[in-house]
Parts: sequence; structure tokens; C-alpha cells
Amino acid sequence: MRIRTLLVASALAVVYTCAPVTVAHAGTGDSVAPDPAAGPELTVDLALLDDALTCSIDLRDATRDPVLLTPAFATDQQSFGWNYLRSLPAAGIPVCSLSFPDEGYGDLQIAAQYVVHAVRTMAADSGRQVVMMGHQHGPLDELWALTFWPDLPALVSDFISLATPYNGTDSARSGCDDAQECPPANWQIATGSKFLTALAARPLPPGPSYTSIYTQFDELIYPQPRASTLAGASNIAVQDICPLRPVEHFGILGDNVAYRIVLDALDHDGPAVRQRVSKNLCFTTTMPQLRYTLESSISGFAYGLGVPQHFENDSVDAEPETASYAQ
Repeated sequence: MRIRTLLVASALAVVYTCAPVTVAHAGTGDSVAPDPAAGPELTVDLALLDDALTCSIDLRDATRDPVLLTPAFATDQQSFGWNYLRSLPAAGIPVCSLSFPDEGYGDLQIAAQYVVHAVRTMAADSGRQVVMMGHQHGPLDELWALTFWPDLPALVSDFISLATPYNGTDSARSGCDDAQECPPANWQIATGSKFLTALAARPLPPGPSYTSIYTQFDELIYPQPRASTLAGASNIAVQDICPLRPVEHFGILGDNVAYRIVLDALDHDGPAVRQRVSKNLCFTTTMPQLRYTLESSISGFAYGLGVPQHFENDSVDAEPETASYAQ
């Protein structure tokens, strides 16, 4: 993963001029001005786009490509506050994270707009390319942004996902069909959704390196390996390194083998390579810097309490229509 400063600067000069990533919130109430060269107009309020992004350091000091962490049905702190938001900065890797107002239950096409704004902001402030990374459907938000905003691939060096349903999950399909209603994001990650069909109809945008990390024992994203296999990516199961390693959907966020696959992608040009990850890691358990604090425990408890409320308050009887630009 090497910086391509001129490429980043050229792309940014064409499409975007942005504020520092310290995120001095504009609060203007205006949406981002449309630019045909930049892809679809961002319709989300600029203040909301700014508020959703938090960075660990001033990106002007970054000496490595900063990582953008995108969660799924959670806030950034619930998903990453006890793991990657600690471990990556400790390894000298700058990190930013997104936290969506709807906690990821809404239309993933809208969530992708937050990703677009975050990547442009981080690239402009650091002068470097950005690493996209996330858990479950967070990387689907990112892949949608990469696919339909043509300036983004030049701004991204790596794309790394954990337990992501690129081909849908049967759990969401059966759950939404049986209940005849679900939050929008649940419809969109269900096997055979219009959202996933639109993504699959297009090749991976050239430029970034793609790594999909998953576990064969995922109780929510299945069947594996089909669900998390991304055509054109390096697809690696935790059990490819350590057979029968008991890692499930949420445990992958703190697992040391998964973390070392992530680092392999970050530390090398191109995607992660399974053969470079030592089998000696099978004798380890959790990733470094992992810490369950009172804050993370409270955040996790709040997450658990919020799930039924989202299903009660946010459910709709059909998947959101595919945006006109993706049809």
C-alpha cells in the first residue's frame, strides 16, 4: 500500500474541496453541490455528514494511509471502540470512523453518501489514499460508494471487510419474508435483494486491493463461504489459517487471527495473502489492545436494547427502491 499523491491530488482537485478533518461542522443546512464528474449528488445535509465522522488524530500528520471504519447495525464505538479504534492507532495507523444517525438500519444507499464524504474529507486532509474497512454491511456501504461515485477508487488504496454478506444472507431473507417487514438495511442484505443485485452487476472498481475476511461459523451471515465471497477479492476464512477456530460473527471483531489478516493487507501492496499469516497465531486468542471498558460495556448494552426498537420503529414492508443512478 503506497501513497499516490499526485493521483489523489488530481482527483480531489477535480471533484471536491473540503474543510479540515477536525470537522468544524458547517451547519449551513445545505447539501453538497452536485458535480457531474463526481457522481450522484449528495443529498444528506452537510452538517450530518460532518457530524458522523470522527478521527483519532489530525490527519495532516499521517505517515500511513488512514483507515475508515464503517459499522453495521451499531455505532462506531459499539463496533470498534473496544478493538480496532484502539489497536490500529497503537500500531501507528491513523483511524477515522463513521457513526450513522440511524445506527445503520436505514437505506444503505443513503449510508453510502456518508462514506463518500468521509473518504473525500480524509484524502484531502491527509494528502494520502484511504483504506476502507468495516464489519457486516458496513463494507457494503463502502462498496456502493466506490462503485457509483467515480472519483472514489483513485482515493482508496485498500478495501478490507469482516463478515460481510456480499451475496446476501439467508437469515435476513427468511426473517424479513416471514415477518413481511424489516428495517431497510435488513431487506438490502437479504439473499437476492435488489441492492446486492445492482452491486453484483458491476465489476469491482479498479485501483483498490480487496480483502474479504470471514468465519465459517458465522451464525448471522450464511451460508458460508458463499455469503462472504467477493469475486475479484482475496477471500480468507479465519479457519483457512486455523481449522475449527471457534470464531463467530461478533467474535471476529476481536479475534487475533482476523486482526493479523487485516494487518497483512495494510502492511503490503495488494490484498492480504493467506500464506503470509503464521499458523502460530492459532495458539493466540484476542488481538492486542483489546479492552472491554465500562464505556464499551454500556455501549454494548445500549446496542442490545436498541435492536427491538429499531425493528419496531424502522421496519418497512419492502426493500427501498434502487436509486436511478444504479438502475
